[in-house]
Amino acid sequence: MKKRLFLSLLAVVIALTTAVGMAFARGTIKIVVNGEPIKTDAVPQISNDRVMVPISFISKALGTHVSWDQKNQTVSITSKSDVQEDVWNQNLNLTGSSWSQVKNLIALYIAGFDTRDDKLIRSIAVEGFDMIPIGGMYPSIIDYDIVDAQSSKGLIKVRVKVIFYEEKLFGEDWDIEIAQGKIKSMQKSKLFDVDNYTVFPGLSFENK
Repeated sequence: MKKRLFLSLLAVVIALTTAVGMAFARGTIKIVVNGEPIKTDAVPQISNDRVMVPISFISKALGTHVSWDQKNQTVSITSKSDVQEDVWNQNLNLTGSSWSQVKNLIALYIAGFDTRDDKLIRSIAVEGFDMIPIGGMYPSIIDYDIVDAQSSKGLIKVRVKVIFYEEKLFGEDWDIEIAQGKIKSMQKSKLFDVDNYTVFPGLSFENK
């Protein structure tokens, strides 16, 4: 389930919390997020005894994804923890150790794919597996997230959302099939645009 918070594009009133602190010195409003000062391209202002701050910069500093809907004139802010996508609507009967093996296998494949490590990929894939990248810029994967998984007839299929930064930001959904502890197949199910992406507070990328 996705939870979205819609805010006015012009300004938003942010309450003073432990996450965002503001200090006043010589008439200048400073914005501090988790103890780190942040710079903005719009100057914070006081209007009717309320502090008006640029929402985009603060949201990105807090590790959220910010997007602009031109058609509906809406800013959408989504926290990573709030984005839950139930792709296959299935409850998996997996032990913690079984899931750890799946997760670690995917991490190895992502690393091998990103660095064009033919030897690593072949060591974790079934014989005949041919999704080994060649050419292109690398490494370019800046982040990935396991979105959902399903099991069927001895197979576990995992949906992985992968974020790239080559000449620009973009994303892909990968469906990776795992059988008997090895990668059996990988298909790219969707390509999508990404305008900006925050890996964690303090490390963000955007298309220019």
